[in-house]
Amino acid sequence: MDKQNIISAKSYTLVFIGLVLLTLISTGLSSLNLGYISTIIAFGLAIVSALVVLSKFMNVKLDGSFARLLLAGILALALLIFFVGFVG
Repeated sequence: MDKQNIISAKSYTLVFIGLVLLTLISTGLSSLNLGYISTIIAFGLAIVSALVVLSKFMNVKLDGSFARLLLAGILALALLIFFVGFVG
């Protein structure tokens, strides 16, 4: 039999509220002058948002190991680009 993932409307609502809050925090952070720390925090918030979308809406956690390997590679590439661009 095929596994089906049924997610309730309450779960979608909580994810939506969480993503909106992360967006508001990121937007509010842009008005503060924290130097390079604000960029690091904004990048961290973007990673958290992306992981929420991947896990809840795209069901990556239910896929096989190839999807997890692909996700890990994309995350490693994003971190490499971040550190070369901002730290180096």
